Amino acid sequence: MKLDKQPLERFLKEPGGNIAAVLIFGPDEGMVHERAMIVSRAVLGDVDDPFRLTELTGDDIKADPARLIDETRAIAMMGGRRVVRVTRVTDAVEPAFAALLADHKDGTQCLVVIEAGDVGGKSSLKRLFENAPHAAAIACYRDEVGVLPGLITAQLKAAGIEIERDALAYLAANLGGDRGITRAELDKLVLYMGAEKKVSLVDAVACVGDQAAIGQDDLCQAIGMGDLKGLDRQIERNLAETNEISLLRVVARHFMRLHQVVGRTARGEQLESAMAGLRPPVFWKAVDGFKLQCRRWPVESIGNALLRLTELEAEVMRQHQFADTLTRRGLMEIAAMGVKR
Repeated sequence: MKLDKQPLERFLKEPGGNIAAVLIFGPDEGMVHERAMIVSRAVLGDVDDPFRLTELTGDDIKADPARLIDETRAIAMMGGRRVVRVTRVTDAVEPAFAALLADHKDGTQCLVVIEAGDVGGKSSLKRLFENAPHAAAIACYRDEVGVLPGLITAQLKAAGIEIERDALAYLAANLGGDRGITRAELDKLVLYMGAEKKVSLVDAVACVGDQAAIGQDDLCQAIGMGDLKGLDRQIERNLAETNEISLLRVVARHFMRLHQVVGRTARGEQLESAMAGLRPPVFWKAVDGFKLQCRRWPVESIGNALLRLTELEAEVMRQHQFADTLTRRGLMEIAAMGVKR
């Protein structure tokens, strides 16, 4: 069965015995690992008992498929519910998990927790766990901008730190590609703050304005200025650090900000005044380039670019095996849309 929203939250807090095995998968590997840890701890608690936890990999299953069932049948020496964790799993070991689900239908004594990557919409492994009544499938997609403020605020609050609105908006715009990386960046911010208990925009930019974010700014600048030669280099650089969907969403957010400013200037407002209303504000190093783009792009062309980005994201999700090629070609097309005014 599929688990999301409220059923997912309940399961993460208290995985019932009616679920014998859970597949946690998706492009956000940090979230996959985090949820696997949450589920495992919900069963094992804080007890460090090696007899209640077995850790395997997909390669272990390939080498000895029968071991998976043997481990689920084992009984903990001191009693208690056990967990079998299997990491780095792909569709190649789907037959072993089909055999497991045929044999292991009661999770009261042992819960099997499987971590997989972005297995794709047609994955036989995903389909197996979604269709089995005593199994669960949990998808982990990258955090949306709307989800991030709550995540950021909660983690900082746990460390006794507040955050200003502009700083929160900046972090939400520059984090979210991977849950693990997001949490690591917030931990770094907590250390950076030291005895200070309120994060300002200056603090956020100083700590999280890393090379990945700067590279994304450079990518958006190349697209906005129609610099096709520079864009080719920036696409190469950014795809080495993030995935195609996240990159397209960064570009879409950039064009939405352009649309907001250009729309206001079209109604007679001064450019500087319109830019001052952006939250988070334009990074100071990018201000001059942003102004040039506002003068280069008419509102209609920005709207066409946003429409193309929406179509492009859908194409990449449908044909993920061609994601790299589709993204490169699509961003080149968008860069050519701007009309100098």
